[in-house]
Amino acid sequence: MRSTSERMGMRRLWRLGLTVVVGVASLAIVGCGSSSSSSGTTSSSKIVNGGTATILWTAGGIDSLDPGYWYYQDDYSDIMEPTQRQLYSFTEQGTYPVPDLATSLPVISDGGKTLTIHLKSGIHYSPPLQSKTVTSSDIKYAMERCFLASVANGYAEAYYPKIVGAPPAPVNKLPNITGLETPNPTTLIIKTSVPVGVLDDSNALALPCTTPVPEYYAAKYDKGATSTYGEHEVFTGPYMIQGAGSGTIPASGYTSGRIMILVRNPSWQRSTDPLRAAHFNEIVFKGEYDITIAARQTLTGSNMISGDYAAPPTSILQQGVTGSEKSQFIIAPSDGNRYISLNTTIPPLNNIDVRKAIAAVIDKNALRLTRGGPTLGTVATHYIPPGMPGFDQAGGDAGPGYNFDTNPNGDLTLAEQYMKMAGYKTGKYTGPALLTIADNEPPASNTALAVQSELATLGFKLIFREVPHATVLSKFCLVPKAKVAICPTLGWGKDFYDSQSMLDPVFNGKNIVPVGNTNTSQVNNPQLNAQMNAAEEITNPAQRAIAWGKIDDELTAGAYAVPWLWDNEVSFASKNVHLQVWAFNGNAPDVTNSYLTKG
Repeated sequence: MRSTSERMGMRRLWRLGLTVVVGVASLAIVGCGSSSSSSGTTSSSKIVNGGTATILWTAGGIDSLDPGYWYYQDDYSDIMEPTQRQLYSFTEQGTYPVPDLATSLPVISDGGKTLTIHLKSGIHYSPPLQSKTVTSSDIKYAMERCFLASVANGYAEAYYPKIVGAPPAPVNKLPNITGLETPNPTTLIIKTSVPVGVLDDSNALALPCTTPVPEYYAAKYDKGATSTYGEHEVFTGPYMIQGAGSGTIPASGYTSGRIMILVRNPSWQRSTDPLRAAHFNEIVFKGEYDITIAARQTLTGSNMISGDYAAPPTSILQQGVTGSEKSQFIIAPSDGNRYISLNTTIPPLNNIDVRKAIAAVIDKNALRLTRGGPTLGTVATHYIPPGMPGFDQAGGDAGPGYNFDTNPNGDLTLAEQYMKMAGYKTGKYTGPALLTIADNEPPASNTALAVQSELATLGFKLIFREVPHATVLSKFCLVPKAKVAICPTLGWGKDFYDSQSMLDPVFNGKNIVPVGNTNTSQVNNPQLNAQMNAAEEITNPAQRAIAWGKIDDELTAGAYAVPWLWDNEVSFASKNVHLQVWAFNGNAPDVTNSYLTKG
């Protein structure tokens, strides 16, 4: 999943002892409040089946109602897992896909180029299609529509392009992907031109593009410049949006950024779905909250779970992890990174020595303090985070050892040397100001200000704009024609436990698209593209780790961005909530499996 968002998109065991030490001058907590996947153990006699959970949004919540668009952490936690099912999914702390709509893992044949998948029968849609069941044709259509420009999917071209007949880029007309065969209603056959590692191991078949969408119902909504299927969506999970049974989701059930109410889906059968406990009767999301108010209400109130932010404000985090509220927190690795994106198509960022200078001058420890200190993660030395395949091969904690990336406190002298190598005789930048777009809410806004200050020591002047988070992505950093030079507040989380998902969507030139462009640095290096394309075909896990680790090393050498944090997810809930988190989704709250407790 993932994603360039304040809370990560898409998702190990923490490698350090988890003790809490609070510094006097700042919140430099070198550990975690809790490393468990749940906020305590609860006997079955204290589990409450029912009730209403409330989550407060501070950054706009989900990005879209359309499963074809979902690619961000909040999309996965707030709407995908509660309301929809995919071919495969993950258990709460699982690192390998397990069957969801499928009956078993794919049967692999033809040297890894043919996958045969059998579906569970009798899975009904929510009203108004409660009499209809999920078929293989619905999965085929769902995957095909992910290539529609009107759906604006962010990963189909990264993971599905080698399915026979798949288009190489978004198209305006629904493609007929001949490599998706449906010989009967419960069998899907996927044929690829070459072996594809993340299809053979089912990882890429756990993504939202395998959420069933019935063509006979959705096709009329997929016409036009922007699909409106999300406004009329039908559901397969334990919950549905309130009022969606009419065929149109009403404003009372969902209003973007303000409200979303999930109620039980009467078509869902617990016996067919062992992955979702669905304890709550209702889940309510409320938006437009200040982050401090939202965090404090969640901790002191009842029936509440933390919302669309990776961590609470520093003061609340400090109180929580050292005081009586400690048991309400879960702090765990997000399996993601934070980075400063440098647009390589805009001078002087097209000069590798300038990019190395920027990497050298960045004080990563100072940036980490803007988010709360060591409790919020480990200083990053490359892209693949700890615990992911390829991490050790890319250099582990120390990284590959390039001099511009080894000093976590920044090195102005070295940075000036690189600027001189780039042709700036004084070691300072003297060109025009660079457009820089950042989030306008803390902690991201504080990070951006720190980046601005550090770049100023090299003479960089910025056209510095802080805008709402959703606007950072939808109108600027993910839109190449906006010509943003620097995006200092981006992050990326894994899509699944394979490091292709950490590197390919962000740096492969084939993924540069007009809208929803996750390759924000616009890296289009033919040699690197070829290496990534070749690594995609490797099916042996150990060999994949070696290949992607080497690619990580070379990307770090190119200084296409500045990775500065492998961050932690801080989740918390009210005292009467037994909080669960979902490792696949970066250890964000798992509202589908959390529950209320008695007494």
